[in-house]
Amino acid sequence: MRQLRAFVMVADKGSFVKAAAALNLSQPALSQCIRQLEDHIGSPLFNRTTRSVYITPLGLSFIPHARDILRQFDNLMANVQDTVQRRQGNVTVACLPSVASRLMPRVLAVNEKQFPNIHVTIRDSNMKGVAAMILSGDADFGIGSAVVAHSDLDACAFAKDMMCVVVPVTSPLARKRAIRWADLDGQPFVAMSHETGIRDLVDETVEKLGISLKIVSEISNLATLSGMIEEGIGISAAPDLALPRENQSLIRRRPLSNPTIRRPISLFWKKGQGLSPAASAILASLHRCIVDGEMEAHFPNVEWDHKALEKTRLF
Repeated sequence: MRQLRAFVMVADKGSFVKAAAALNLSQPALSQCIRQLEDHIGSPLFNRTTRSVYITPLGLSFIPHARDILRQFDNLMANVQDTVQRRQGNVTVACLPSVASRLMPRVLAVNEKQFPNIHVTIRDSNMKGVAAMILSGDADFGIGSAVVAHSDLDACAFAKDMMCVVVPVTSPLARKRAIRWADLDGQPFVAMSHETGIRDLVDETVEKLGISLKIVSEISNLATLSGMIEEGIGISAAPDLALPRENQSLIRRRPLSNPTIRRPISLFWKKGQGLSPAASAILASLHRCIVDGEMEAHFPNVEWDHKALEKTRLF
């Protein structure tokens, strides 16, 4: 590339002296570049006299191709530098539905302001699906709740999501400021399906406490949960991020106490592999949201740990 650039500059300037100055090279260094290129080709590209330089017919036929190669090379390097500087790229994030609908929109809103040319695809799934997408390479990284026991994944817990109860406004529990796990005993209960980590967490807790849930329906979709509660079919318990937004008039949510249970929110990535600059930018935006206090302001029932993210050295 250095030789091609020297050739094009001499052809443009018509002078070794002017070309050397434009390239910030000494005249001997420039002459050596041209000789090396001519030796490689096997024929002169310039006819030199003591006072002038003339491009040969071969040089004339070669120069448009040399210009094209240089243009492609310069464009390639500019694109690579843009990617390295996180100005563009494609990123796929695998995450739980609750993370996809509540956490990631705020992260991407912050990221869009600084890196508008990064295209992000969010793929939501249960924890088994999140792990599978990371391992297969279909996702750059994942965000989920459970600690996945897989030798090919690394994990970092950066938040703890408090378990809350969500009730229809018609329920007597809606008038309580504080609700305990024991208050759920015998209440009509809308449960998440067994394929979700939320169900495992609820079942484990009520079993330890000796609480009997009156399950009236099982669902697998968080939007369905909101509809069920609005219609007064029952109450439910889920981590704060998984619950409907607090501005809904037909639903009330309260933290669950005695005991306080928190679901870990973790970052997952393939062991031994770093992230692309674009993917690192997304994590940097997540970190910024936590450090700036935006996450705490919008999700007060979640404990955030920005130092845990910093220790990963992924951004």
